[in-house]
Amino acid sequence: MGDIVRVLVVEASSGGVVGGSLTGLYHMIRGFDRTRYKFAMALYEPKTIEADLSALGVPVYHLSRRRLPKKHALQTLDSYHAIRRVGLLRSAMHDLRIAAGTLVEDLPAALGCVRVLRAFRPDLVHVGNGLRANFDALFACSVLNIPTVCHIKGFEKYSARERWLARRVSALVCMTKAVLDHCKQNGVVSRRGVVIYDALDPVDFTPRRPAAAVRAELGVPEGAPLIGVVGNVQEWKGQIVLVEALAQLVSRVPDVRGVIVGGVHRAGDRYFQALLERAKELGVSDRLVVTGFRTDVADIVNALDVLVHTSVRPEPFGRVILEGMMSGKPVVATDAGGVPELIEHGQTGLLVPPGQAGALADAIATLLGSPDARQAMGERAKTWATQRFSLARHVEEFDRLYRAVLEESRNG
Repeated sequence: MGDIVRVLVVEASSGGVVGGSLTGLYHMIRGFDRTRYKFAMALYEPKTIEADLSALGVPVYHLSRRRLPKKHALQTLDSYHAIRRVGLLRSAMHDLRIAAGTLVEDLPAALGCVRVLRAFRPDLVHVGNGLRANFDALFACSVLNIPTVCHIKGFEKYSARERWLARRVSALVCMTKAVLDHCKQNGVVSRRGVVIYDALDPVDFTPRRPAAAVRAELGVPEGAPLIGVVGNVQEWKGQIVLVEALAQLVSRVPDVRGVIVGGVHRAGDRYFQALLERAKELGVSDRLVVTGFRTDVADIVNALDVLVHTSVRPEPFGRVILEGMMSGKPVVATDAGGVPELIEHGQTGLLVPPGQAGALADAIATLLGSPDARQAMGERAKTWATQRFSLARHVEEFDRLYRAVLEESRNG
């Protein structure tokens, strides 16, 4: 396999923000040897990260979510004429009946994927958002016999059509063992099922400004303990739990301050307002800073005394946890989903039950009250995260998987 391998990465996130999924894929692409791989990315909406991709020489294509109305979809299902004209389903007519009308509804989007596939001509397609969000791309690849790697990054509910599609995927890559177990329990199986943890390049998390300068910008008094949560503001991310924990901390740590860092998801406006109202109701608005989206997250995390992770639903991975650990910060995180695979409780961080502000406040108070123990925990966390979740290791695992999938496809 001496030729350059062409890989199309499809990322289907929406909502107008750049989340952990897209960020992780960007870092993965950046870590590959570009004398051996040529990457392109397909997105469903414009993203600010496109400039960074272009700087890497990665072309960006845009896809559409356009669907057929149900009535028209069923008419198309009956006739097949429009499908035959583009030759999409000549070898898969019987499979069409399995997915029935819902599959045909996705045909316009699938045809858009076909156009991108023909333009870039990939050897392999890596979809970044699971079976449901990437159904159109995976279906198009299945029909065109292009090997696919499906990256599953969440605990989804799976329908019959997604289980059907999974069997046609070359490999399912789950970001934690918890996600892989969830897939197996729900009948989602493929020829290959592997766990590859996300990674972070420590170079990207080197602060550019002194912590004191960042704290001054945020209006944090000198010497005041600072706790914070980083992530897009959405209800399931649980930022409101930090607000409630902050209110409980005031009696024990009178000068404590909190910061919430992250863009507001389009669907999260109401939650954002509720969060601000809750802070006002609890009397902590004057000690809470809400920054909105920031590009200097490394600087802000470096200025924290404790990084907090507050998801109220199981988090499949928790990239921000790695960011804190690689910055040498102790992390208090929700004990659910894939998070316990990242943190050894009491050694590299603390785990608390989801949604319980009291338990969160207790854990934070323990760390704030023990500066030496806090520093030692942060140092252990940094060592562990740097060794286990390095970008080099992450890229090596994907390189090995890509080549195994291509070898199997060539011999299959």
